[in-house]
Order: sequence, then structure tokens, then C-alpha cells
Amino acid sequence: MSFTKEQLLPGENLIILARQHPLVLLKPVLLNIVALAVLILVAYSSGKYWVMALFVIPLIYLLWQYLAWHRREYILTDRRVVKQEGVLSVSSFDAPLDKINNVFHQQSFMGRMLKYGEVGLETASEQGTTIFSFLSHPLDFKNAIVHQREAHLPDRAGSRINEKSIPQLIDELATLRERKIITESEFQEKKRALLEKM
Repeated sequence: MSFTKEQLLPGENLIILARQHPLVLLKPVLLNIVALAVLILVAYSSGKYWVMALFVIPLIYLLWQYLAWHRREYILTDRRVVKQEGVLSVSSFDAPLDKINNVFHQQSFMGRMLKYGEVGLETASEQGTTIFSFLSHPLDFKNAIVHQREAHLPDRAGSRINEKSIPQLIDELATLRERKIITESEFQEKKRALLEKM
């Protein structure tokens, strides 16, 4: 089951729904290409063209991996960070923003070139550190978590958000929109919600 607005708590707003970089599907795609090449070679050399039916096996594997990729979601709301995955059965992990002690990201040289990496959360719960691996645009996701956490924590006056940070948050949302991490409608919805807090 994909994360839906019905899973939001009362008054909670969805900020980002992110997934792993599509590059995680490279292995099953290459496996299908190799399997197809081998089966064509075997069928052509032996004259037994029925062996091509065996291609359904790597094809099912590719479909399963795609479904697993599509259902592995990293969600940021204005209250928590959620990691949800599973095709037939679903498991999820929630980290309330006020329980997050540290947020970090890590990218290899190749990750910086292809825009993937990992984001880690250190929480005050028993879970300790949670890793969001092979995430597309990890720095954007990390920065969005940091901004939401700062907005979520009360300031000295007891308010939920500092008005001076609202233009900066809108700029961050615009960057996420340009990178196609959030849609235009999501951008407008979040912008309107931020402006209402001024």
C-alpha cells in the first residue's frame, strides 16, 4: 500500500514523498538483458524456440523489484519522518520530528554525480540510527527534514514557527519543486500553509 493522505494524522501535512534512486533497478534490468541474450542464443543454436518462454522468470523478478522500489517510500510530514516498504505485507517506521537528534547525509563521488546517497536519522528512541539508503537527491531530503524539525520545535515565544524563516522555507520548497521532488500543486499547498502562519 502506497502512503496516502488517509494515513496522515489530523492536522498533519505531507511535505515530501521520496523514493530510492531508479538506479537500484539497474541489476534486475541487466539480468533481464543477459537472460534474453542467452535464451535467444540457445533458441537459435538449438532450434528449440520454446526455451524463450523461460524469459518469464527474469521478467517476473524485474516486476517484483520494480514493485518493491515503488512501494519503498520515504515520507516527510510537518510532524514526522516515515519509512514505509513492502509489496504484499507492509512495514513502516515513524520518527517524530521532536525525537530526531541529528540528521546526516552521505554521498560517494558517483552518488554526487548521479544524485543519490543516504540520509540518516539519529533519534532518542530505541531504534537509534535509521538509514534511508540510495535516496534520490539526499541533500534536499535532509535539508527539508532539518527545516521541518526547526519549524516544529517551539521557539522562546512558544510559537511553532519563526516568521523570518518562512521566506527561506518557501525558497526551499521552490527548489524541491524545480527538482521535481514535489509537484506544483504540493508546492502551492505548502506555500499557502506557510503564508497563513505569518
